[in-house]
Amino acid sequence: MPRSLILAAIFVSSACATIWPEQLGKYQRKSASPVDASPGLVEDGLEAAERADYGAFQVTAWRFKDVTGAYAASLQQSGVRLGNYVVGCEGTCTKDFPQLADASLPGISHAAIPTLDTYLPSKGLLQRSERYILGPVGLKTNAPEIPASAVNFDFGTEGELAHYRTPSGPLMLAVFSFPLPSMARQQLPQFQKIPGVAVKRSGPLIAVAIGASPAKDQLLTAINYQGVVAEHEKPPEKPLELKPESAGKMVLAILSLAGLLLAFCLLSGLAVGGTLRLARRFGYSAAEGSLITLHLEGK
Repeated sequence: MPRSLILAAIFVSSACATIWPEQLGKYQRKSASPVDASPGLVEDGLEAAERADYGAFQVTAWRFKDVTGAYAASLQQSGVRLGNYVVGCEGTCTKDFPQLADASLPGISHAAIPTLDTYLPSKGLLQRSERYILGPVGLKTNAPEIPASAVNFDFGTEGELAHYRTPSGPLMLAVFSFPLPSMARQQLPQFQKIPGVAVKRSGPLIAVAIGASPAKDQLLTAINYQGVVAEHEKPPEKPLELKPESAGKMVLAILSLAGLLLAFCLLSGLAVGGTLRLARRFGYSAAEGSLITLHLEGK
């Protein structure tokens, strides 16, 4: 286990109670204590974990630095994901516990979750078999056949895998997302060296199918990268209409601009000519060579 993960786990497990409030709805907190963190959760970005007792029920919250980490953790342990939190409740839990927790947890974020699961085919997918991979610990736990050197998490690579049931046997399918297609192209030969796997690259994605089933190629065929463009600006409520009066104003504006440009050119020419004429009158020799004069008088 990397030393940094060990130190981080110790730090998280010794953190002070800073998550659950004194009052949760009508329930008063009786006690709170930190929760030990596993290396896998620390790798997912766990910042703090706390268990609290509210008398009728006991709650646990794991807070992550972002929604992606909480999403990864929610796939491998019990609990409900609320933004960048994963929360659980035991005992006589109130029905509106998720709403109470969502309104009470500090620093909660509801950013978008990862979309790699959309590339996993649904046919034959075993329920609750999905796992999100953010580092070598999660990779070794869930897909030991794939070496971390092939994934190269230093690039910021993320992956999601799932298990499938096929007529000819079980399969595991993993999809890794790289920040750039060039990074995926660079790592592709490392995946192709893994014995007994089928590999496909599509844009910044590398899909890996592991298992003895001949359906590996069929699963890979369904994975094709599609870029997504998000629109953040609200479209206008009314479409733009070109009315006769607006068209007339546009023509007048064009004519006004043309007149201003002509006036500017005329004044600039007069200013340059007047300056040179004054320079010659006062005997500046440089003025004679800078202008060619055509003596057309009387022609």
